[in-house]
Amino acid sequence: MNYYCIACRTGGEAKVRAHLNKYFGREFGDLNDVKVFYPMRKMFERRKGKKLVTDQPILPGYLMISTELDLQNVTYEVRGIPGSYGFLHNLDKTIALKGADLQYAAWIMGNKGTIKPSKVVFKEGEPIKVIEGPMMDMQGTILRVDQRGSRVLVAFEFANEVRKVSMPVEFVGSDE
Repeated sequence: MNYYCIACRTGGEAKVRAHLNKYFGREFGDLNDVKVFYPMRKMFERRKGKKLVTDQPILPGYLMISTELDLQNVTYEVRGIPGSYGFLHNLDKTIALKGADLQYAAWIMGNKGTIKPSKVVFKEGEPIKVIEGPMMDMQGTILRVDQRGSRVLVAFEFANEVRKVSMPVEFVGSDE
């Protein structure tokens, strides 16, 4: 499986995704061959004292693509799509994700593009323990725990840069 990342105008991800789906459907015939994802996370928010679940982007301004096809020859066309800045390139000018970026994209795609809250056990002064959910197999470092907001701040590497992202968790007491 090949994974690609496309940079686009922040806030315009849905429009670019629709244009990409139309383009790939026209170009390759079957939309099942190329899947375009806007990576999202389900977050807990408090509004007027009530806890709500909302969808928020993981990487604003980026879309991920998974396909068995090699998309190296469509870079010019994708850059011409309104709102699209084109594929992210590796240092060797290829566009297929590699290394840590590939692992991160595979993790997101393995969760169907949406990261749901993981169940964790957390005791003050001890490391957090993920017992269920998408963060069990994540290759990131937990920097901070926010029990009231039901989230953790995670650092991971993407596009040769360490990014900090707030991820949803559900606290399930202690493991005693």
